[in-house]
Amino acid sequence: MMAIRADDRKIGRFILGNMTLVPLVPFLVLLVVGAILFAGAMEKNIMGRISQTARDHGAMVDTYLKERRADLELLATLSSFEALSEPAHLEKAFGNLKASSGAFMDLGVFDETGVHVAYTGPYRLEGIDYQEEFWFRKTMADGSWVSDVFSGFRKTPHVVVAVRVEGARHPWVLRATIDTDRFQSLVGGVRIGETGEAFLVNDDGVYQSQRSSRGRLMEKDPDHASYTTGDGPWGARVIASRDGVARVVASVGLTEKPWRLVVVQDKGEAFESLLRIYLVIFGVMVGGGGGLLAVGVALTARIVGRLRRSDDQAVHLEEQLYRAARLAELGEMAAGFAHEINNPLQVMQSELAYMGEIMGDVEKGRGNLGELRESLGQLKLQIGRCSDITRSVLNFGRKSASKDRAVPIGDFLMDVVKMVRSRAEVGGVLLQTEIPEKGAEVWGDPSRLQQVFLNLINNALDAVASRHGSCGGMVRVSVCDASENLCIAVEDNGEGMTEGTLAKIFSPFFTSKPPGSGTGLGLSVCHGIVESMGGHIDVTSTAGAGSVFTVSLPRCS
Repeated sequence: MMAIRADDRKIGRFILGNMTLVPLVPFLVLLVVGAILFAGAMEKNIMGRISQTARDHGAMVDTYLKERRADLELLATLSSFEALSEPAHLEKAFGNLKASSGAFMDLGVFDETGVHVAYTGPYRLEGIDYQEEFWFRKTMADGSWVSDVFSGFRKTPHVVVAVRVEGARHPWVLRATIDTDRFQSLVGGVRIGETGEAFLVNDDGVYQSQRSSRGRLMEKDPDHASYTTGDGPWGARVIASRDGVARVVASVGLTEKPWRLVVVQDKGEAFESLLRIYLVIFGVMVGGGGGLLAVGVALTARIVGRLRRSDDQAVHLEEQLYRAARLAELGEMAAGFAHEINNPLQVMQSELAYMGEIMGDVEKGRGNLGELRESLGQLKLQIGRCSDITRSVLNFGRKSASKDRAVPIGDFLMDVVKMVRSRAEVGGVLLQTEIPEKGAEVWGDPSRLQQVFLNLINNALDAVASRHGSCGGMVRVSVCDASENLCIAVEDNGEGMTEGTLAKIFSPFFTSKPPGSGTGLGLSVCHGIVESMGGHIDVTSTAGAGSVFTVSLPRCS
């Protein structure tokens, strides 16, 4: 019944929290999960691309070395040791070899003792004994050999390819030097972005090709141990280089030579596209979250505004309901008020008649002015009584703003009883009170508390009148001082109520009175008023024996 104005700020926070958090949490979860899955796919793609580059270029270097060995084997098949030992024939054969592949810088023939018997190229190497050189012994033992990059007699880095040929009388060796510039461009020409590069290292980590970013040919790579520790889950991995730069690295071992082709790229550049994706996702997260928040704030303001208007309407309707109930009570007390005013009016009428007689005697010179003054005083007293009665009626019926304060329950109840005592006397009802003169205080609105107890007492008077008529009725108002609450009981010996009536007495518009005698709003309004003050109403009744309404109200601390 009692409409309580909503705490707009608290309700606004609750609505805004639900309107933003409920959709925002799954939105963020989906966004984060999607970002994680997409980042995994992007990382797999980046790592796989670098790993595939290493495999492709490793196979290309392997093929290049295999073709150079095959070139020498074909030449040895087409020519004999004696023919190639002739400078003119060797020069012609070398010319044909350069024309077909363009990969060699010189060509030499060695006998089984390692003596350089014939040579064509930019150096003078004829007659040098290579019997103790590692490459010669390895070639004679294995049948072919591709050397690491070395300086040798030339004092300049180069790579040689040698094959052993089984001659008619003795084995011999055919050796050629690979074009260093062409070989370096084969490997060093691999570029991935600005920082990506490819290079060759041997088992000891020595550069076999020139690295563009750092290190020189035939120097040892400080990070070479990390190239052979195994590939990552997608064929590549991230390493922390000795120069402090994190790099993505992939490597592959060659089959023609125990070298390893390595492809590296700075991690920052390799994952640049992934970083852009993260920025886009973050932008979507911020934009989406901001959009949800803006929509939530707008809708919350609209909802709170409507709730505020609804509360205002409910408060207005509630006040109208209280007003109607008070006017109904005022109507039921009208007879008592009329009797209360009639008594002083009768006294005033008698005093006026008496004053008229005194004035006649005064005119004849026999009047007593003292008696006239006494009558005037009596008129003043009776007019004051009428004024007090009229003021109490007006105060009860006047619309006033609700204002809670400490209410001394003893004095308050005595004032209420005075308002209905005349009605009780007119109806022949004995109105008893057991109210302490100085009792405790309760916290509430005096005008609404007045409405509660006037309604309960008037209902009791009606119940007594229905059973006893104008003789034998009794209504008692008493106060019981409990530990935490004050209990005010309104007891009557009226007709009482059945179980069915008791179950419905606080329902709006329910009344047990005959048509035209009640609105059914009184007890419903009283119940709402008491509940709003933190109290409660209890009722016990027996049909044909009477009822007791007990109002329990919190003490005023």
